Amino acid sequence: MSDKKPTSPIMGWFEAGLGLFTEQLNAANQQVQHKVDESQKTLDELAARGAEVEAQIRKTVDPSQWLELWRQSPLHHWMPTFTTPKQKRAMQIEALSAKVDLLVEQVALLAAKQAAAKQAEAKTEEKPQTAAKPKTTRARKTTTTKRTTSTRAAKPATARKTAGTNKDAPAKGE
Repeated sequence: MSDKKPTSPIMGWFEAGLGLFTEQLNAANQQVQHKVDESQKTLDELAARGAEVEAQIRKTVDPSQWLELWRQSPLHHWMPTFTTPKQKRAMQIEALSAKVDLLVEQVALLAAKQAAAKQAEAKTEEKPQTAAKPKTTRARKTTTTKRTTSTRAAKPATARKTAGTNKDAPAKGE
């Protein structure tokens, strides 16, 4: 017998399809490999730039300020904090005492504004009262007494009108 395998048309089609699939798979693999290489080059460039920036920062920033610089960094918030409950409590107390100090300052400012307003009001009241003091006080007393008597008299009169009959109305007109 010969070394050739019996070939059928189905096997021929299968081998042709398999060859096409292999070519497309190789092309896709090459594209992916090209993108991976480009990404690696980009990452290497960024790492080199980062090293340069870090070297410049190390030259310009004092080592004692590194901790403060790290705390201001956005990466600091992603790292877990290793503080004890006492430290947390101390930090909370410091924050609250700062808020209390701020509130005390605001209250002092408001008190100063109110005192200044009262002094200004007292000064404005002293000037008119010294010029015409008797007239102002007498006029005020008479107007207040008239108002109270008029309101007191009006209430019983309205009650009488609603409770009374028509005979009371001509008596008032007379």
